[in-house]
Amino acid sequence: SEKRGAFKQWTVLLAIGGFSLSLLGTFLVRSGVLTSVHAFATDPTRGLFILIFLFVVIGGSLVLYTWRSSLLQQSNPFSLLSRETGLLINNILLVTAMLSVLLGTLYPLILDTLNLGKISVGAPYFNAVFVPIMIPGVIALAVFPYVRWKKDSLSRVFNLLRFEWICVVLLTFLSWVFITDNVFVLVAVGLFIWVVNHVLVLFIKRLRSKAKLSMSFIGMIIAHLGIAVFVLGATVTTQLGIEKDIKMNIGETQTIAGHDFVFNGVIPHSKENYSGFIGDISVFKNTKKVAQLSPEKRYYQTGMPMTEASIDPSITRDLYVALGEGLGGGAWSVRIYYKPLVRWIWLGGLMIALGALFAAIDRRYFLRVKS
Repeated sequence: SEKRGAFKQWTVLLAIGGFSLSLLGTFLVRSGVLTSVHAFATDPTRGLFILIFLFVVIGGSLVLYTWRSSLLQQSNPFSLLSRETGLLINNILLVTAMLSVLLGTLYPLILDTLNLGKISVGAPYFNAVFVPIMIPGVIALAVFPYVRWKKDSLSRVFNLLRFEWICVVLLTFLSWVFITDNVFVLVAVGLFIWVVNHVLVLFIKRLRSKAKLSMSFIGMIIAHLGIAVFVLGATVTTQLGIEKDIKMNIGETQTIAGHDFVFNGVIPHSKENYSGFIGDISVFKNTKKVAQLSPEKRYYQTGMPMTEASIDPSITRDLYVALGEGLGGGAWSVRIYYKPLVRWIWLGGLMIALGALFAAIDRRYFLRVKS
């Protein structure tokens, strides 16, 4: 919309949809209709108020859009191979990914409302649907910035990208040799390298041309890197993450992903409203101690048990340990998680938000007030 005046009506619809979805999310967590650890409903009448407000906002926005959409003139047509096409493809893929998440969230509620049964949609659905949609989106993210507006030739784009493709193939091959043979991880690594290389090339070109580094350009760089970081983190975490439920005796060692977990026993403790046990688990890697974890098992006076996991965070991996139940003789059931690059998921999301903020505060987007 900014460069060529394209997709003006689509941009307005995205703005309406984005705000409406934020209200829908507020309704789901504040009304009590969704059973989740993230949901909290202190007053059900608030949910009714939010629902009415949601209908007013969506209805009013769509009526106003229908009334005024004729004022949003569209730009000249563009060819199939153009930067406008790339923007359209990415928009379609991102909206499709959003709809897949929305479907997985609302489908159980719809079935329950229609008395068609109760189901639970978990992580396997979102992993199976979301990742295949995002992969072509990341590919388009790295290709179409090199494509000209309105019309371009395939041969010119291919010649521009030859060096990048060689680097991606070479570094992905090295990842296959030295790191992992997981196909999904290798695809994510290749896409990550591609996007990072593309961003660096754009940044260097802008510096060489001595053009001004606008806030929107900086925001674009940060957001594109954020998407690459998010996709790599999500793929590596889901594909290479390990979860084990094991029985551990005092002094026993379990090795997971190159980390040795030594169970030193538990320590009884109590407070005003609960009593319980604190686990004592040492973590070693290559004979060097890297963490001391203290998971808790609490038993409240109401009779409800609660598990407090202990976490050792790192930029490359997170280790989680949770106590199960005592099995007698000093043995306990222990659940251990190894989550590589899980922090990259949050880092990628923060980078995307930061990039959007930088783009939003670009001075070109503010109306000049004429004196």
